[in-house]
Amino acid sequence: MIKHVVPPSGGPSRKVSARSRLKAELHTSAGFSLLEVLVALVVFSIGVTGMLAALGYNLRDINYTKDHALAVRIASREMNALRRNTYVPESESSGEEGRFSWVALVEQLDVESLPGMDSDDESQTEALAPCEMEVTVSWSDDIGTEPTHSMKLNGIELFEDE
Repeated sequence: MIKHVVPPSGGPSRKVSARSRLKAELHTSAGFSLLEVLVALVVFSIGVTGMLAALGYNLRDINYTKDHALAVRIASREMNALRRNTYVPESESSGEEGRFSWVALVEQLDVESLPGMDSDDESQTEALAPCEMEVTVSWSDDIGTEPTHSMKLNGIELFEDE
């Protein structure tokens, strides 16, 4: 298709083919150069790499938090089992659950008088034995490997002296 183009100066019109018009548009159209596209890809890849690294750290932290919460539940359960005893429990007990192992220690405290008790009440406190309890839970990231993490839960309880 041939069009007549009138120059802005008002001179004679000339014939321009569709092909030459397309060729002129391609040379004058605004676009991105290859260098600009490559720079954009480099910046994008650096950003994506950083985000993936951060995601990996977050997943590791989430797994550690889950493991720590489970260790706290195990320690609380074992501490409550010790507190349910009427008399002074064994001095040491232990157990395992999957990647988690726990040790419970009970030590009788040597105390002259208990805080908050009057001298009139001392006859009642002679039958009580204050004990410090400690439950330590250790765990590893993989089954069968040495524990790499641990947490402790401490408490004091009064038991009846046998």
